[in-house]
Amino acid sequence: MKKAFLVIYSSFILLSCGGSKSSSTIPANAPDWVQKTPLSSFNYVGIGMAPKTSSDYREKAQKMALTEISNSISVTVSSNNSLNVFQYDNTFNEFYRMNSMVSSASFIEGFDVVDNFEDKNYYYVYISLSKQKHESLKRARIRKALESSLFKFDYAKKMLEQKNFSEGIKQQIYALEDISEVLNEDLRFTENGIEKPYVSVLMNSIFSTFNQVEIVFPSKELNINHAKDRMEISIYPILANIQGEALGNFPLKSNYSWLPGQSQFWKTENSGVFGINLTRNFNKNTRERITTYVDVPTYVKSISQNNVVHKIFENYQPKKFELPINKTLPVFEVNFYAVDQTKRKITNLEEQLNSLLERDFFTKATTRNKPDFQIAIESKKVENLAVNGKTSIKLESKIVITNKAKQIIYQETIHNLIGIGNTLELAEQDAVNSLFDKIKIVYYNPIIQSML
Repeated sequence: MKKAFLVIYSSFILLSCGGSKSSSTIPANAPDWVQKTPLSSFNYVGIGMAPKTSSDYREKAQKMALTEISNSISVTVSSNNSLNVFQYDNTFNEFYRMNSMVSSASFIEGFDVVDNFEDKNYYYVYISLSKQKHESLKRARIRKALESSLFKFDYAKKMLEQKNFSEGIKQQIYALEDISEVLNEDLRFTENGIEKPYVSVLMNSIFSTFNQVEIVFPSKELNINHAKDRMEISIYPILANIQGEALGNFPLKSNYSWLPGQSQFWKTENSGVFGINLTRNFNKNTRERITTYVDVPTYVKSISQNNVVHKIFENYQPKKFELPINKTLPVFEVNFYAVDQTKRKITNLEEQLNSLLERDFFTKATTRNKPDFQIAIESKKVENLAVNGKTSIKLESKIVITNKAKQIIYQETIHNLIGIGNTLELAEQDAVNSLFDKIKIVYYNPIIQSML
């Protein structure tokens, strides 16, 4: 699988400090900080205001002040940090950028309430956060997240060595969950005396584990004979495993070449096996395929509730396994009869219909290859007129298809087939040609479907 590298960028969001407040709402006796946000080189400053129309106006004002501080804190992403992952796009870039901003706001701690002021209509609060304290708390939070993640990552490696793959994958996801809020940081760790970028190593380990999943079908190819096999086909057992170890309760997804855009979802039994039930697909293709693979997004969601983790695996493309399907279409025999039960075969029309069916992979019957279906087309005259030296004829034709047990599986009566010619024979031939044209345009597909 081709890797596509991603660098997650985050833009600075800087709101200007020192802006004046609207004079229309500020009382004359308000302190200076209400009228104009103080500037500070050492602190982030936030001024919040809320109308006293609800009981929680103090909380609302404080939230507004903290939002102002969070907007002043730039979410800086190191250009040296990249996630060594598969097939991500701008959707994920934007998602993570916004998530980083939200996370930044949620981690504001260690602030001080410097002052507050209120009149009969409004409540104001002045909050300050030391830039040095904020940076210190941030580093401590990152260190704690990395330590927790590394502990789970080491445990995951131990589980994988013991071939406990389900637990190993789970611990890898938990390790990623621990650092999901600080993926933008240049996280590093030491392994075997070598300093390495932790995010890249962890992600590659997770994807490497998923790529070891093997799905084993009970046969190398599924052969279907449309004339003999049942309408419902069961493929069982299909085994999902890693290094021969069964993966129980593992979600899988199957796609089918004859149903583009549709999928079916499965879950393995405790023994790692599952089965696919197929309904006969009524098309003329002789080569089809079933594609099955791990439903990674569903599996990750069963382990983690973290939206960033979900997003990381949303577009991940796992290794896929295919079961080819070889379909044998029925053997047929066509009998095209002339008008009014003369039983005179119309050879050229038979050949044309034979050619159409063989083009669609049906097999023409021979003395050695007996037909699965017989197609009989007979016509009778319902009207015959002679006008000005021309003969006009109207036919009614019946199409009947029977199987080996002589059961009728399809029949259709075609009315008002008009033929015109200088003689009766030519008029009949013209009507029969009209019949064949109508079969090709209107009735050919139903004929095909009845034999599939």
